[in-house]
Amino acid sequence: MQSTEHLLCERRDGYAVVTLNRPERFNALNHALVADLRAQLEKLEAEDDVRAIVLTGAGRAFCAGADLSAGPSDVEDVIRRLYVPLVEQIAAMDTPLIAAVNGPAAGAGFSLALNADFRMAATTASFTMSFVKVGLVPDVGATWHLTRIVGATRATEIALLGRKVTAEQALAWGLVSELVPADDLLRRATLLAAEVAALSASVGPIRRLLRAGQHVDLATQLDAEATAQGRAQQHPHFEEAKQAFVEKRAPRFW
Repeated sequence: MQSTEHLLCERRDGYAVVTLNRPERFNALNHALVADLRAQLEKLEAEDDVRAIVLTGAGRAFCAGADLSAGPSDVEDVIRRLYVPLVEQIAAMDTPLIAAVNGPAAGAGFSLALNADFRMAATTASFTMSFVKVGLVPDVGATWHLTRIVGATRATEIALLGRKVTAEQALAWGLVSELVPADDLLRRATLLAAEVAALSASVGPIRRLLRAGQHVDLATQLDAEATAQGRAQQHPHFEEAKQAFVEKRAPRFW
């Protein structure tokens, strides 16, 4: 277990569990926490034996959004300097990110969860994007991700009305892929992480292709697929998969 003042990280067999650890502030994001999170993700991304990352929150909340207790600040500057690099960093990672939403995810905390590749939620979770009620707009990539995840109609309802989305609604609307009891959430999330970690090295290229395909034309994507496939064919994992097929066994990639 590694820890900083506001972040915990536990490495397991093939994956890591990263926990936002400001339970007294419902894991609200401040400069120190975001900096620690970026540093930790960068470190894990560089480690060959970490092939999936679970992100969750300590205590009763996943993340209550930006911590406003420090008083007034230049919001645009904070977004550009703090949150934009975090979103870009997550998007560029090869390592899949699993958000295990254990409680309320509000504002920037909701947006942070949207950046993950997988989202599962406890029955105690909720999702709130109430920027409109305080005269602000969604950020941390929310307006890019939300429509792509739930469609234009639901995204408009969530962002423009600022209503709370219950865990059950989140499942029905496709915000999360799985809903589990709170005391079973981390176990389920780590089972998924272990499953991902056992897959071949093509996880990274597939992740990049799926994300790139959301904003390029078909011809560009077809070219990217062909290039990625050529590289994948040269990887030792493809040879291992072929050999495993011949020997009628499961492939051993790692």
